[in-house]
Formats: sequence, structure tokens, C-alpha cells
Amino acid sequence: MTTIQAMRAWVDESGSDHTRDPGTYVLAAAISRPPTEATIREQLQRLRLPGQIKLHWRDEDPARRLAITHTVAACDIDHLVIVRIGADHERTERRRRKCLERLLHELEARNIIDVVLESRGGADDRRDIQMLNALRGQHYLSSGIRLTHVVGRYEPMLWIPDAVCGAVTSARIGEPSHQSILKQRLTLIEI
Repeated sequence: MTTIQAMRAWVDESGSDHTRDPGTYVLAAAISRPPTEATIREQLQRLRLPGQIKLHWRDEDPARRLAITHTVAACDIDHLVIVRIGADHERTERRRRKCLERLLHELEARNIIDVVLESRGGADDRRDIQMLNALRGQHYLSSGIRLTHVVGRYEPMLWIPDAVCGAVTSARIGEPSHQSILKQRLTLIEI
């Protein structure tokens, strides 16, 4: 008998470049197998510089971004990215909700029910849970999907979707090299 191995999604988000890609919001999920996560965490932690709390795409120089991208590409992880290009008047939080709604639907369709988001603080985290419950109430999602929040500096697995958001954003503003490195395991959906 074959056992289906559970998968987990690690989720982070980013606004794009406000000048060159206005109104765009990017939400990325790194889809992993829990037994591989300890090894991946070790690989990512080795990339930290002395005194650096976590890897964060916007704080890294081009050479470090390239090293991070190659490390992420070498991991046994698939990436699912939702991009929303909203109207100028659309609030960032609405763009995020629309991305998260689609992402949760796509993850559930892939039988991934364990979803970990980077915490944005108590109030924002509660809004995510309220949205999840509303989607369940509308029968858009089943009751099986679990959503938890973790502080990013404590969880290296959340550094991966941050880097993927950075790679996608870079490609959107004319620097496709990082996204190209990840393309074999990257699914990109624009809404």
C-alpha cells in the first residue's frame, strides 16, 4: 500500500514596486514535505550573515539574492504564486484578501490543508482566520484546511516564499533572472 505524504504550505506576501509595477500584490506559497523541512532550515540558516536575524529579500544585495535563489531552487519545494493587479483605488488589504482566497482554494485543490502564514500581528492574523471561516461558510473551502501564523524571524521556511515573492517581483520590473532559476518548480497565477 502506498502512503500519501502530507504536504505543508509556507506563505508570505509582498507588494510590488510601487513606481514600476503599481497596484500589484504577490502572495507566494512554498510547498514542502515536513520530513525534509529540518534539512532545508539548516541550509537557509547557513546563508545568514553574522548578526542577521533572518533572510529578507529587500535587505539583500544582488549577489546574496542570487545565492538565496540558487539555494531555494535546490530544495525539494514547489512554489505557487498568486499575483493580483488591482485598480489604483483598491486597498492593499483587499488585494491581499483576494490573493489569499485564491491561494487557499488552489492549495486545497492540491490536497494541502496545513497552511502557515507569516504573522503580521494579532489583528491582521485574526482577520485572516475570519476570512477563512467566511470562505468555509460560503462552501468555497472545506473545514479541513488549517491556517496558522508564525513570526518570520523564528521560522526559516517562511524565508522561502519571501525570496520567491522577490524573484517574481524582480521579473515583473524587468529583472527575470531569479524567477528563471526557479521556473521548473514555479506555478504563477495572475488574478
